[in-house]
Amino acid sequence: MLRGKRIVLGVSGSIAAYKAALLVRLLVKEGAEVQVIMTPSAKEFITPLTLSTLSGRPVLCDFFHSDSGSWNSHVELGLWADAMVVAPATASTIGKMAGGVADNLLITTYLSMKAPVFVAPAMDLDMYAHPSTVKNVEVLKSYGNHVIEAAEGELASHLSGKGRMEEPQNIVQRLKEFFSAGNELKGKRVLVTAGPTYEKIDPVRFVGNYSSGKMGFSIAEECASRGADVVLVAGPVSLQCNNPAIKRIDVESAREMYDAAMAEFPASDVAVLSAAVADYRPAVQASEKMKRVSGSMTLELEANPDIAASLGNIKKENQRLVGFALETCNGEANAVAKLDKKNLDFIVLNSLEDKGAGFAHDTNKVTIISRDGKEEFPLKSKKDVAKDIVSRISKFFLLFIMLLLPLSASAEGEELDATVTLNASKVQGTNTEVFKQLEESLNEFINNRKWTSNTYEEEERLVCNFSFVVNSYSNDGSFDCSLMVQSSRPIYGSSYNSTAFKYEDKSIKFNYQPFDRLEFVEENLDNNLTAVVAFYIYMMIGMDMDTYGELGGSEFLNRALNIANNAQNLGDAGWKAGSSNNNRYSIIDDYMNGAMEPIRKMMYKYHRLGLDTMFKNADGGRKEITAGIALMGKAYEDRPLAYFTKLITEYKVDEIVNIYSKCTSEEKKSVVETLSRINPSLSSQWDKITKNNNY
Repeated sequence: MLRGKRIVLGVSGSIAAYKAALLVRLLVKEGAEVQVIMTPSAKEFITPLTLSTLSGRPVLCDFFHSDSGSWNSHVELGLWADAMVVAPATASTIGKMAGGVADNLLITTYLSMKAPVFVAPAMDLDMYAHPSTVKNVEVLKSYGNHVIEAAEGELASHLSGKGRMEEPQNIVQRLKEFFSAGNELKGKRVLVTAGPTYEKIDPVRFVGNYSSGKMGFSIAEECASRGADVVLVAGPVSLQCNNPAIKRIDVESAREMYDAAMAEFPASDVAVLSAAVADYRPAVQASEKMKRVSGSMTLELEANPDIAASLGNIKKENQRLVGFALETCNGEANAVAKLDKKNLDFIVLNSLEDKGAGFAHDTNKVTIISRDGKEEFPLKSKKDVAKDIVSRISKFFLLFIMLLLPLSASAEGEELDATVTLNASKVQGTNTEVFKQLEESLNEFINNRKWTSNTYEEEERLVCNFSFVVNSYSNDGSFDCSLMVQSSRPIYGSSYNSTAFKYEDKSIKFNYQPFDRLEFVEENLDNNLTAVVAFYIYMMIGMDMDTYGELGGSEFLNRALNIANNAQNLGDAGWKAGSSNNNRYSIIDDYMNGAMEPIRKMMYKYHRLGLDTMFKNADGGRKEITAGIALMGKAYEDRPLAYFTKLITEYKVDEIVNIYSKCTSEEKKSVVETLSRINPSLSSQWDKITKNNNY
């Protein structure tokens, strides 16, 4: 996804600048070309030599080279890049970006940048929460920049709170998601109507409205940016189209817009009717300017054709129709009535009662309403609102494609899309080359090995993360590492990924020398590191298959269990049977125990029957998830000391709370009772379900 992409990385003066080294490395490993720009103060935290070595390009810091008189052209960099990432972004740098204070090369490059800009703030919690910083961040968002929110945790001040720069692997993931989103509507034809219509009274007067067309034009541009061929039927506005994939048809009256829409819709996959079309037109249009006469004048109006209803009447099963409703009162009731009456798939409601919404604004506040429920959005720029609307449209086609895929669909390729990182910051004064070599060896071992006899398309690969942290290291090659391993599965019809497995292994002991080749033979385990990695890979593949078919992952889960049984002689406490209810052996033994079969069946109900259907049928999907949680409760009753039941609730807690944010009190009560029995330590989280009354 990032192969061949040109990334400008701006590094400003923060203690988090040390993370820039890993960020550069990860970007380069993804195939990106990286040009680093540093502010003068950034050089106090990390050397240009380090970043130059990792990127393979000279680091730029100054406007001019004093020895030669040559200069670093920020203009050329702005044209060269596919994206700019400012990480870390200090409060000072964010303020300068917001205010256009061009006093260093990083800021001048930002001001010249033609490509998307991503900003990852890093500062102390009080600075991050200060009104001036909050305002500057909002200004950057209003300019169209992508702000990667700071994370919570321990800060350089030894305080704990929000202000940590997001981890480099997560920043890379954001970039991958951004660039992969560019073609999700490729091959689709989208019809958009925008702007007002003018209904002539005479050659100089008309009946019209205040619509600027900004919302519709933003939707057209967003669809085109995601690969769609767009036909934009525009009323009389002064806006211009920027994307060459947009075919523009200019009209003036409602009748002209109706004729154009009816002609274009049969060949379209979706129509978005955002135009403010006049419901009525003068019954008679004077051919000459009407002169003022004494007394009053009566203007007789007749109905215009209803574009939404007409398209709804001819809509085919594979077409989608999106409407808009601008209301001044009883907005939701009126929108729902329009949704049904005009055969819309969803309707976008905005109200003139909301400040900053509706006509003549660059912002809008909308609620998307479908037959499955509603989703409310805060006040945003119309460009960001367009992203929300188009993302909802994209979900229709993602779901449709998934339903059409044969179960055996496959092609050449490996099984895993794994991100592998190794953090050796705890180990001081040692040979850093060995850590670099180990990370590369692990990445090759995990991603390039065939773990199953199946073949996968690239988009079908199991997304997972292996995050190693070196706890100790000796020059003889002895390592002790911790490992956070996590896998996730996509949810049909959504950009959301649900965590299928997550576990922290506190201690893995092994030996490794630079350039050692990592080998794994399932029948002859002699390397503890590769045994651990293979164990978790089979565990994740098996659990992933369990989510797609009831008990579908048995083959690979049994492989994980065999590794755990055969690794008893490797001298690692994590394998010891009966030594703990929280080690490698116990989690696979728990999951594969006959008394825990309801847990495996829960994985299928919760994910395939529940989450995968929630987009289309929220209530039906949630009902299946509730049944899955009931199965988890049964497993807990049969085997209350099993660790795995508790483990699942820990990494699913936020997702579960969100799922039950909108449901009946009976559903809440049943689920909270079950979850509180399984994991009472999370009672404060389960209470959130009960206290949330949004239904």
